[in-house]
Amino acid sequence: MNAKKKIVSVALAASLAATAIVGGTLAYFTDTDKADNVFTVGNVDIELTEPNWEPEDAVNMYPGEVVSKDPTVTNVGNNPCLLRVKIEWPENVDLDYLTDGVEYKLGDNWTARDGVYYYQSILDPDATTDALFDEIRLDPATTNGTGEEMNIVITAEAVQAEGFTGTLTPESIAAWFETCMGE
Repeated sequence: MNAKKKIVSVALAASLAATAIVGGTLAYFTDTDKADNVFTVGNVDIELTEPNWEPEDAVNMYPGEVVSKDPTVTNVGNNPCLLRVKIEWPENVDLDYLTDGVEYKLGDNWTARDGVYYYQSILDPDATTDALFDEIRLDPATTNGTGEEMNIVITAEAVQAEGFTGTLTPESIAAWFETCMGE
């Protein structure tokens, strides 16, 4: 091969190599971008208390005796909620509840429907309801008891208020509980 052909061959090879390198580099241009979207999940968390309940006051109750019992609910969660309270009264004794000394009167914003007590206001975080009632009374017509211990079981339930579009009636709150709890 003559020198001129060698130079052309080398130049052609160099040209092909340069084209391959440039073409290969262009084919590998890339880009990446990332966005972090930080969020938190809220919660519904309640606490049932009876600030004035003294268990020793309810020992050996007599007919007509009144003792303090004031169930209240505090929203200790991060989200507003709707509330209901269920009470299991002892079956073999008659107890009445009172508010401000009035028999079967409920506290502010509470109403009963089918044996369940609904709080007719949205409870914001760190807020506490009015007492469901203030006192209980052993029915004055009660005759001799057995001396056995009996329990009043109070269960408070809450669901998120976000998404609730109804009016604050027991019926619409009950429907929202069914939606949220799948009842």
